[in-house]
Amino acid sequence: MEKHLTTVKSSIKAGTAQVWQWIIRKSRWLFQQRHWVVVYGYAFLYMFTGHNKLVNMQTFVKGNKRIPVLGQYAEFIGWGIPLLEILLAIVLVYPWRKMQRWALWTSTVLMGVFTLYIALMLLFAEKRLCHCGGVIEEMGWHTHLIFNAVWIGLGMWAIKRLKNYTI
Repeated sequence: MEKHLTTVKSSIKAGTAQVWQWIIRKSRWLFQQRHWVVVYGYAFLYMFTGHNKLVNMQTFVKGNKRIPVLGQYAEFIGWGIPLLEILLAIVLVYPWRKMQRWALWTSTVLMGVFTLYIALMLLFAEKRLCHCGGVIEEMGWHTHLIFNAVWIGLGMWAIKRLKNYTI
């Protein structure tokens, strides 16, 4: 009986060790793939805000018309930005690495343009206009600036990771 218990205990230990080895292997794989969280995060963010801007197109265009200098291009911006955001979101999830890398670069640059706009509004505008869409529009200006800066940093990091990524 004791011999049987010893055999069962050693089998359980061996099984437990195998389970832990499997968990460690999978965790390592997940850790190595974490740049995809940024890629899909950008895709979600741009799909969400692009859709929101299209749904609220009149408000978005009307808000853009009140922006000094850019107001004359309100219709173009009103349609161009949401369509670009949705296109980028689709390309980011499309499984073709070169296109994903291009879309990630473009997404990061676009986020930089949005961040520049926010910084200029904070520095020079008395009446600040933001029509980003959804929850993001509810952020304060400084929070929005930090949010965008973090996404730029994450985008640059993911671009570097995607450069070295092979299937």
